Amino acid sequence: MRFICRVFITLALLASAPASALAWHDQGHMIVAQVAYLSLTPAAKAKVDSLFVTPQGKRPLIFLCAGYYSPETCEKTYDPVQIAVWMDDFRGDSINSIYDNWHYVDYPFYDGVPDTGKAGPDAENALARINWAINSLREGVTPLKREAEVTAFLYHLVGDVHQPLHAAARVTAAHPDGDAGGNLFKIQVPGQARVSNLHTFWDAAGGAFGFEGPKRPLDQAGKARILSLAQDVMKENPAESMPESKNLDPHDWVMESNRLAREVVYRNISEGGTPSKEYTDAAQKLCRKRLALGGYRLAGVLNALFQPGAEKKQ
Repeated sequence: MRFICRVFITLALLASAPASALAWHDQGHMIVAQVAYLSLTPAAKAKVDSLFVTPQGKRPLIFLCAGYYSPETCEKTYDPVQIAVWMDDFRGDSINSIYDNWHYVDYPFYDGVPDTGKAGPDAENALARINWAINSLREGVTPLKREAEVTAFLYHLVGDVHQPLHAAARVTAAHPDGDAGGNLFKIQVPGQARVSNLHTFWDAAGGAFGFEGPKRPLDQAGKARILSLAQDVMKENPAESMPESKNLDPHDWVMESNRLAREVVYRNISEGGTPSKEYTDAAQKLCRKRLALGGYRLAGVLNALFQPGAEKKQ
């Protein structure tokens, strides 16, 4: 597998990715990463820092720039929090389209139509790639840059599968092949023209943190905001109150999201309509829990992978 992290990526290409493609948007993915970072063991934190904290005067292992790298002009740089958005940052051009299916695993459910067996997840999907990333890191990945890239994929994909609409597609008479995780389920949100479908609404956590995230690379105020939001969702959803946070089986995470899509996301809302206050409040509460849970589970996986003396297969 060739890993694409190109220095020459134009801003126009980066900007061309549609809003509906960004699971949890930037803000949500960074909250997951921040929750994870706050939950790492000292050994795992040291390892993560070695991959994503750049010493003064050094070039980071992962970056995206319109030209040659320089710390003053590089548009996309990554630390242990912003690295969770890297996989979305390089979307939008044909060179990287091979990764598009990695972001979701659309298990179908049939709403008012018989199960034809025609709909189903792609062979390349988020669950397959989470397992690949975990197994790769467990067996050992070299060189260090490649290890950073595999870890970065893991960060993003764990966040993705905790968004319920990255694990489900609703099959109806109007959408016999599925609704692309709610992308084809049109809604209206007053004052938010970009939030035109159910998927985008849930990517934005139902507006729990507003519909616009902080500008990146994060300045000190942006970093403080992400830290504060992560601490808030952790306080509302402490790990000790959620025994499921100890479940580190990615298949279970996906099935859990799929169930939530069927039982919560597609309930009490109509195509073409506007989410009610009750629906929005429930969506925001659930999303905050999912972000915390995704962070705890990501930390659990990293703590197991990066523990002292963890054996690597040769």
